[in-house]
Amino acid sequence: MLALCVALAAAPPCGRAAESSAAQFLKLGFGARALGMGEAFTAVADDASALHYNPAGLAPGAGPEGKSALFSHAWHIQDMGVSQAALLSRPWGFSFTYFSAGQMEGMDDNAAATGDFTARDLAFTAGRGFRLGAFRAGIALKYVSQKIKDSSAYAGAADLGVLYQAEGSRLKFGAALANLGTKVKFRDDAFPLPLTLRAGASLALKGAPVLLAAQADFPNDSGAALRLGGEYAATDSLRLRLGYRTTPSSDRDAVLGKEMGGSDAGVSGMFGFFAGVGITMSGFSLDYALSPYGELGNAHRVSLGMKF
Repeated sequence: MLALCVALAAAPPCGRAAESSAAQFLKLGFGARALGMGEAFTAVADDASALHYNPAGLAPGAGPEGKSALFSHAWHIQDMGVSQAALLSRPWGFSFTYFSAGQMEGMDDNAAATGDFTARDLAFTAGRGFRLGAFRAGIALKYVSQKIKDSSAYAGAADLGVLYQAEGSRLKFGAALANLGTKVKFRDDAFPLPLTLRAGASLALKGAPVLLAAQADFPNDSGAALRLGGEYAATDSLRLRLGYRTTPSSDRDAVLGKEMGGSDAGVSGMFGFFAGVGITMSGFSLDYALSPYGELGNAHRVSLGMKF
């Protein structure tokens, strides 16, 4: 149970399900580039993952022109996996996310085994961006489907976003409201989607091939979080990335298993930190991101991008 709660980024205590939101897979990010920067991407939003982080990034002039596609897969903890695909053709964008929770052991009210079962989630998203002078705005519509054993639930949602960058400036501001929609209902229980307000800024340094980003997240099911990220262009084709996300000390101790004698030694103990690397060549890009999860191990994500 702990592994599932952490893997789905559920910040509240797991036992307080009535106060939690559903469809937590929507909080697992999109693609390896943004993840390597700690998901401080709302004010960057210049590639196909913009549909997830800020649909204003779909607008003309918000990033490189031309069509691009992104395919991503995450080997998450405890046999969980996330597969994603996105197509960007400004001002339009489309994406698909599939989450699998792997095999889980079923038990009845008396803790007797009832056989293994699985859970899966889906999300289809379509969005459009608009250019309004120095501003870019965007909207995305989302269909969400969840299935746990024999129970299914569905929801609809919208994402709204805005970007601002003065002419000639290297500083960009962005804000987005994600997952504004209907509740997810399983039988007699209904849960809200993980509504999140994100706001931040990004800066391309003058005279140095470095992109810096900072972002604040305000979710409906946990406390606010600060995200920091950076991308360094070591060469024309090589990118190095680092990121960090703040976490309440109680959640961090739970992930690291401090109450059971766990420690923060080694890579897996660097919960809250992110790292990534990217290679670009002839219109193709290959990106990798690492996310440590303490006692639960490490999550790995790989993305393949292409321009055409």
